[in-house]
Amino acid sequence: MNRADFKMYSEINEVPSVFAKIDSNESQFQAAIDLIKKHKPTNVVLVARGTSSNAGQLLKFLIEVELGLPVGIASPSTVSLYGARFVFEDTLVFTLSQSGQSPDLIAVVSAAKDGGALVISATNNGTSPLATLAELHLDLSAGEEKAVAATKSYSAELFVGLKLITSLKSDNIVNFPELISTTKENLQVDLSKTLAELDPTRPIVVIGRGYGFCNVRELALKIQETSYIPVQGMTTSDYIHGPIATLSEATQIFFISPSGTPSESLKDVAARVRGAKSKVFWIGNGNFALPSETVIPGGSLNSEAQSVVADSVLMQLLTLDFAIKNGTNPDSPRGLQKVTLTK
Repeated sequence: MNRADFKMYSEINEVPSVFAKIDSNESQFQAAIDLIKKHKPTNVVLVARGTSSNAGQLLKFLIEVELGLPVGIASPSTVSLYGARFVFEDTLVFTLSQSGQSPDLIAVVSAAKDGGALVISATNNGTSPLATLAELHLDLSAGEEKAVAATKSYSAELFVGLKLITSLKSDNIVNFPELISTTKENLQVDLSKTLAELDPTRPIVVIGRGYGFCNVRELALKIQETSYIPVQGMTTSDYIHGPIATLSEATQIFFISPSGTPSESLKDVAARVRGAKSKVFWIGNGNFALPSETVIPGGSLNSEAQSVVADSVLMQLLTLDFAIKNGTNPDSPRGLQKVTLTK
């Protein structure tokens, strides 16, 4: 079978049109901006699970860097298992979810509202419980996603986060048409060399830092979901604080390095990985790669955050093709359902 036989492929190809639809919906972003400026939150708590939690990592970095507000990650079990009550005055709770239906997310958002939080949601279902609980809902506009492995909804979450936070900063102008055009170009990148060299029988580690950390976690998750291979996904900083001890010649390392990534965030760990003679792949900016290393070139956007959004489709296509190579069905991974209802 080839790419065109899978729903996952058609949904990845919808990403640029999803971006364009989100970008055209200026009114929902203006409403969110007005609401946030009215409430003047002093801190932010993100509520999400799985792929949406990975997308939330970009939102976390954007809020802390662009707005200077501290961002925490909610632990839904504090409410669903332990019945915690919150004092969340002056707190913005931002919840991300494809379905908007998970009971533990609903529980923690309800508790946050009871504690005085301003709640904004971003889901792919405007009638879902998380959408209706929120004071304001941002529509991911991805349309129905049939493949179990989330693709266009993940990319949509990244895009929504980028557009919202940069819109809050009047001096941060983003050329969204250019981002959409770059995403289209990324859909045509040749992955054949990487696929020929990537060995499913050898350990795979995905590392990166900063804005690209969301894609680090998402690539590791997607390979596990669709090819049933255990994959580590972590920051370069965390990797050198222990897990690097497992590094060997058999290890296959993916560096997530979107255009605009500061070189100092990868330089030292790249040198240590090369010392172990591991197989090295790069996704995004190949400027840090040696000639012997394999590069999947991403967009050449000047902004690291924008490059992360555009490069999300590269990971999705790689995951799809790798699953096909390994003889698994990426549309319907074993043991998984499209909507995960965590309690």
